[in-house]
This record gives sequence, structure tokens and C-alpha cells, in this order.
Amino acid sequence: MRKLIFAGIILLVLAGIGVASAANLVKNGGFEEPRLGESTGFVECPDGVLPDWAVGGDGIDQIRTYWAPSEGSQSLDLSRHGTGSISQLIPTTISGSYTLSFDMAGNPECGLTEKLLMVHWGSQPAYGPYSFIPAGYPSVGPGGWQKVTLTDLPGTDGVSELIFEDVTTPSSACGVALDNVIVTSKDLVPIPEFPSVALPVGMLMGILGTVFYIKSTRE
Repeated sequence: MRKLIFAGIILLVLAGIGVASAANLVKNGGFEEPRLGESTGFVECPDGVLPDWAVGGDGIDQIRTYWAPSEGSQSLDLSRHGTGSISQLIPTTISGSYTLSFDMAGNPECGLTEKLLMVHWGSQPAYGPYSFIPAGYPSVGPGGWQKVTLTDLPGTDGVSELIFEDVTTPSSACGVALDNVIVTSKDLVPIPEFPSVALPVGMLMGILGTVFYIKSTRE
């Protein structure tokens, strides 16, 4: 029965490795820092205010209660008084292959006009523009967000710069909404089914092994 317990522990460890290896390489990808007051609608973010991100262009707005995020408690409007951008240096290797995903929507307050987003990764040609047309306030939020995924992004030795740039025309104070930015290394991401299967199976094997072991020692 000790072998059963040991096997269960091994499966739990492997499941943990699988989950850990798919870790997000982006820092503050949900824009939860700095944490705004629970009654705060939004704050304007000039450069240096958003941790782990460099802010460019005309700046951005960090959103708390002004609309519902796609995940967590906060998100961004990539337009402060005009179109802005954010960037971050992502640790990569030249042999790596990376997947980027993010959620986008659009601020409908300045009219239901098309919002346009360009994405830059390292020295690669720009991706986009990605389009979102708001359907009317408060459509920005759960059900109003769309997910974009880019796969097989090449890495470089050291870092690759990730940039999100609002290119909406005409520029206004109501731009692209952005949330839930995730970058993972394809080389490290395990088969999706393995952690989800190994975790419950490992727990079951460990519990059964423990029960039988206790029972055998009492006898």
C-alpha cells in the first residue's frame, strides 16, 4: 500500500510541475497593480504609474468600476486623452516558441466607433490591427470581451518587447479596452489533459493508499 501512496504523490508532483511550467511570463498582466479603491471608476496613467509596464503615446486609463473587466478587478483603456500604448520586456530564449493571448473590447462612451489595436512582438512585423466595435454601454465587460491568441511567436536570447498600441482613428479619450495579457512558453506547456487528469487520480490513489495502510497497521 505504500507503493500506492508513493505513486499518488508522484502524480501530484508531476501535475504541479505541469501547472507551474505554464506560468505567465507577463508581469501585472491583469493590471491589478496598483490596486485602486473599490469605489474608484478609473485613474489616468501617465508614464511610470503602471507597475511593470512602460506607458507611451498620450497615456492610458486604469479602470476599476467604470466597466467590468474580463478577469480580476481591473483593466485598461488604452486611450487617456488620445491613443496610447503600453510595453513590457518579456524574458525569452532564441530556441523558444511563445503564445500570447489577451482580451480586448472598446470604450463606447465617445460613440460606437471601431476601436483598433496593433500588437508588436520583438522584431517581428506588427500584428493587427485587431478590431472591436462597442455595442453600447455597458456592453464592455463579461460577454463583451473578445479573446485574441497569437501562437508560435519566436524568442530572442534575453528579452522580447511586447507592445500594445491603440491606433483608433480618429483618436479620442475612448479607446481599446485591454485585460488578461498572458505569454507562455510553448516548449514548457504540457499536454493540457495531463495535469487535469493527474491531479484527481493522484489524490485518489493517495487517499486510498492511506486508508488501506492505516487499516493494515491496525490489523
